[in-house]
Amino acid sequence: MQDAKPGIAETDAQLIIIHGLGVEGRAALPYFLERCECPILLVDTPDKTQGVIAEHQDGERLRATSEQGFVIPPRHDKGAILYLRSPGIPPTNPVFSAIRQAGIVHTTPTGYWLWRHAPKGTITITGTKGKSSTASLTASLLRWTGTAAEEMGNIGRTPFEAAKSTEAVCVFELSSYMMHDLLPADIFHVVTSLYTEHTDWHGSHEAYASDKLRPWLMQPPAPGLTTRAIASYLKDMPEGVRYFEDIVPITAGTLFLGGGMTLRPADYNDAFKAPTLVLALRAAIAIVKARGLAEPEAIFEALEAHLPGWAGLASRQEIIPTTDGRLWVDDALATVPEATESALARWARQPIHLILGGRDRGQSFTDLLATCALRQDVQVYAFGATATKIREAADEVGILSHCAVANSLEDAIGRARRGAREGEIILFSPGASSQDVHGNYKVRSSIFRHFAEGKS
Repeated sequence: MQDAKPGIAETDAQLIIIHGLGVEGRAALPYFLERCECPILLVDTPDKTQGVIAEHQDGERLRATSEQGFVIPPRHDKGAILYLRSPGIPPTNPVFSAIRQAGIVHTTPTGYWLWRHAPKGTITITGTKGKSSTASLTASLLRWTGTAAEEMGNIGRTPFEAAKSTEAVCVFELSSYMMHDLLPADIFHVVTSLYTEHTDWHGSHEAYASDKLRPWLMQPPAPGLTTRAIASYLKDMPEGVRYFEDIVPITAGTLFLGGGMTLRPADYNDAFKAPTLVLALRAAIAIVKARGLAEPEAIFEALEAHLPGWAGLASRQEIIPTTDGRLWVDDALATVPEATESALARWARQPIHLILGGRDRGQSFTDLLATCALRQDVQVYAFGATATKIREAADEVGILSHCAVANSLEDAIGRARRGAREGEIILFSPGASSQDVHGNYKVRSSIFRHFAEGKS
């Protein structure tokens, strides 16, 4: 890692507060225990805090409290306290609110590493859809062209688990939760898209968009890349921010790499029949070119050699091997209707049994159901808090007879399995995020896979 930037550091802190012992909090704790001498206060439920303390031999420096019992220790200079929150902890949380009101430095563990230790030009990728595929393809393309690269953030390891002296280019996938209080950093920031999502957490779509664009609203703004569709969210596009369209033009699925070279990804890998994956690859190529990490000829040769074997991400339009004669597709990462439309486009000529639903975050399903209406070969099984909204959209576009409301995700999958014939597709592309009953996309993916494998 490079030398830390000026400002509060772990070595200067009188107290470090880690709020939430999820993946990031647990990974960051050994890092701070090794590098600072101050007490560390863990904020979580008693079973989690006591379990973590028991795991560490130097646990005598650890303190624990619950959210209900939290108070800012009065004996500490508030300017010497560092607060690190689990990304999922929202601004409305009483502990987080008290921290902000007290003027204490706050961010996530990943945000802290980016602020203090990120090598100049570290790539951060965010967006409503496309960020996971873009991050994966960017890191893959770098490796294919001979540059060491490592995925971090949502798509890979936390930076605290990675090699501390790595020379690899760090490619981070960042959620809007991570972006909310991201601090200034030497990053190259990429925004793939902005649609309605997580409005319950951020408070509004405008606040959600501002968090995604946060590095460009700082002074000085970070350099980066985005699509022209994002320009309307910014009063003035920062000078160092360029457009994907200008670096890698695209026409009818063909990418123009520069130097007279063109490439049609779908000719190399069927996964790129999905428009969103073509756009993700376009973004990855643009990132590599904009950062000056590979020339067009090297990019072209790398893609020709490696695209045919690219397997994609788990739960992103992933085909599950089965023996029942139907095609089971796990697209659990599709948490907005626009992502589900991309999956429908990939399988444009096969009847689809679409399992759709989850948490209601204010998104509209009308355009998605209109796409289903145009095809006339999509049967929808709606579940969760969005089921009524999905059914109303189906009625609005005239395909109510093609939309069934299920009692649960399991019921929806069971109905799809009973309704699908040999050669047809059972597609789990929920178009909405997970409700509390499921926790996250991995739980929903596991349920779907159990049905596909005949275990449920």
